[in-house]
Amino acid sequence: MLSISVPNVFVVSLKRSVERREKIANEMAEKSISFIFFDAVDGNQGLPDLAADYDYAKRLWLTSGYMPSKGELGCYASHYALWVKCIEMGEPIVVCEDDITLSDEAPSILSLALKKAQQYGFVRLEDIEPGGERTQVESSDSGTVYLMKDNYGGTRAYAISPTAAMRLVKHRWCYPVDCFIGANFLHGQYSYQMEPLLVKTHGEDCSTVQDTVRNRAPLYRKPSRELYTLYKKIMLSLMYWRKRKEISRR
Repeated sequence: MLSISVPNVFVVSLKRSVERREKIANEMAEKSISFIFFDAVDGNQGLPDLAADYDYAKRLWLTSGYMPSKGELGCYASHYALWVKCIEMGEPIVVCEDDITLSDEAPSILSLALKKAQQYGFVRLEDIEPGGERTQVESSDSGTVYLMKDNYGGTRAYAISPTAAMRLVKHRWCYPVDCFIGANFLHGQYSYQMEPLLVKTHGEDCSTVQDTVRNRAPLYRKPSRELYTLYKKIMLSLMYWRKRKEISRR
């Protein structure tokens, strides 16, 4: 069995999530995958330093319409810290959350994902939402790569290169982290997906890093938010069309 021996696989997990850590550690061991636990930022223990750079005005008037939760801030800060780590290492890394069940082909998928991240920047390793748009970019016996119109939520498993990480850390945040990754019109990094998938199943438990409470935005912010939502949809479509056209010319 192929073994991933380099420390390029990181599992985001809260220190207090003992049972989750044991479960994912056992899975990794069974598949001979070396990895590193990355202690997630617990927003409920205090706001991360990164929160000072949050674009609250854009958040309130253009995106969600309400303040980000502590859990959301902690989740974003955790992934942001790993992007910085990727840049410091100068090598692609794989980021996983601790509530996933790995595919039986996980070792070979991880090896391929690290290579494809070097080529494409950001490569999603989990399924996408039903109805999500994607276009096949390449296919071989080892796997298939798709261009996605959006990231379609979720950061349970992905591979990222230093170049892509640098694009993401340059911008102030005003979205949840998974939505920000998909906003290629802001940072210029397209989202790709690779099959076979690393994640067999997920979501059996609630997130321990990001809380699931949803606030309600005031009605007086609705017009500006709807205009920005339309702008976002148009920009995502334009970016997707442009990249698909570029791919078809190859």
